[in-house]
Formats: sequence, structure tokens, C-alpha cells
Amino acid sequence: MKTTWLQQKGADELLLFFNGWGMDHRMGDHLFGGLQANGWTQDVIACHDYRSLQMDADVMKAISRYRKRTVIAWSFGVWAAQHADLPPITRALAINGTLHPIDAEKGIKPEIVEATRSGWSEENRARFNRRMCGSSEALALFATMAPDRSVVDQQEELAQVQHHLQRADATPATWRYDHAIIGTRDLIFPPQQQCAAWNGTAQTMIAEMPHFPFLHFKTFSELLACFSR
Repeated sequence: MKTTWLQQKGADELLLFFNGWGMDHRMGDHLFGGLQANGWTQDVIACHDYRSLQMDADVMKAISRYRKRTVIAWSFGVWAAQHADLPPITRALAINGTLHPIDAEKGIKPEIVEATRSGWSEENRARFNRRMCGSSEALALFATMAPDRSVVDQQEELAQVQHHLQRADATPATWRYDHAIIGTRDLIFPPQQQCAAWNGTAQTMIAEMPHFPFLHFKTFSELLACFSR
């Protein structure tokens, strides 16, 4: 797992942002942009690239020093955060993702994920991004924070995620998600599967929101407000 500190100033609280499959730190940069000038106090780290689910030892040591830790996770990052062997989490928010990302009833059907991996190409990546964003406006916004990732390493990442999910020796996390945000227009993680996956967890349905949620939620501050919904 790769990590990028967006702010590291010795605060008492840390926000951990777990991005989706195939992404990098740029989406975190966008969500954090401008918040420093508006009194933001938390330190922030962005996580991505789940070819490995282990963080660097020095990063883990730094994370363990915080008094409070908040997780905000999107898409496959929802699952990855729970397998990152994190220290105790104070609160956690899931957005358009589940703890069973490759699952016919609680995530994406396995055959769809396999077809995505095996057929991944520049052309199919462009098609996937359009489907993920759902509108020309959202696609234009995504283009401003699109990851600097090759087709090959995105394909490798998805293959490794499939491999991780096939293992039976994963240890469950000691913390749980407090709230799940679900977009009614999500064409990647179907909303009905998300609702089933989060049965018993507080849920908020966002009308007309596609899988890419950052046209609706523009900053980390807006996402943190979801805890009080």
C-alpha cells in the first residue's frame, strides 16, 4: 500500500483517506485543497494501490501516535482499510463500497471483476471512467484529479485484490464502520448490494450520486459532516 501525507504537523487527530482501486494521491489533494486556509487542524494521510495491504513500518508507527483516528474510505478502499492492520479507529465512513467488494450479493459480481481485469486497456479504462462518473460534469471533474497510473499497474492491482479476497486467513479488523454513504446512481457497486452489505449500519442514500462521489462531496470537511446525518 502506498501512502502520501497531505498534512503532517503533529496534530492530535489523523484523517486516513483510503482511495479506490487504480487511484493515487491526487483525489486526496483535491479533497484537502483549500482546507488549511479555513482552520483545518487534523493531519491527513492518503492511501492507495492495494497490490500490498501493508503500510511502511514508519508510517504505521506514526499513525499509532495519534489520539484520534478517522477513516474515510471510498470504493475498494472501504475493504482495504479494514485489512490494513490499523490501530484503533475512532470513527469510520464508507462511501460507495462494501467489506465484500467482489461478491454477487454484497459487492460486484465476480465475473464482472474478472472481465474488467482481463480486458483492461486504455479504451476500456476510458469506458470505465465514464460509467464511474455518470455524467459529463463529473467526468470533467474527475479528469482534473485522474491518477498517474498505467493500465498495467492498475491491472496488477486488481489481480492482487482478487488474490487477497480468495485468502481465508485474513484477520477481521477490531473496528467497524459507523456510517455508509450510498449513491443511488452507482453503476459500479449496485446500490441494492450496498444496502444489503450494510444491514445494521447507519446508511444515507444520496439521490443521483454516481460511483464517483466527489462532485457531491467536494472536501474532507463535507465528508466529515456525514457522521452527524
